[in-house]
Amino acid sequence: MVGFSGFANGVVFWLNLALLITMQTYFGQFFSYSLPSEEVASIIGVLVNSICFLFMGFSPPAYAIPSGYQWLYTIVPHRFALSNLVSIVFGQCSDMPTWDEASQSYTNVGSELGCQPMANSPVTVGHITLKEYAEQYIGMNYGDLWRNFGIVIAWIVGFRILGLLSLRYVNHQKR
Repeated sequence: MVGFSGFANGVVFWLNLALLITMQTYFGQFFSYSLPSEEVASIIGVLVNSICFLFMGFSPPAYAIPSGYQWLYTIVPHRFALSNLVSIVFGQCSDMPTWDEASQSYTNVGSELGCQPMANSPVTVGHITLKEYAEQYIGMNYGDLWRNFGIVIAWIVGFRILGLLSLRYVNHQKR
């Protein structure tokens, strides 16, 4: 099923996707509670989401983000959910294949998707597996899975608290 190596990975993928949708919902609720109108909340929401999508480490890849913007890459909440989504599918390889210089191919390629060689990789990248590419170029490691889940849950709680504080203390009524 779409590159998953088992039912458990499908469930973890679904759980991560559900948490991402919940985070996005609370993100939007916070903006709608704290800003004066629906239009302003929509515009600010699109702006902030665009910035988050730009700096979550996929395009441009994490290694290519300029050093002046690394702090954005570090704090963007979407990065952690995307990292989980990518690493669940492409980040697992129990026994990495070895590159054979004589035959110019990998030997001992496992059945997991992360063990597969990357086809048509750029010349600058050379020969690389999908797991290595995900880790080295877009900074998404399977080993960070549970830490990333915790960070996404912390962002969900943070957006929920900010939304509740906005409901309590922000008043946009005109008298």
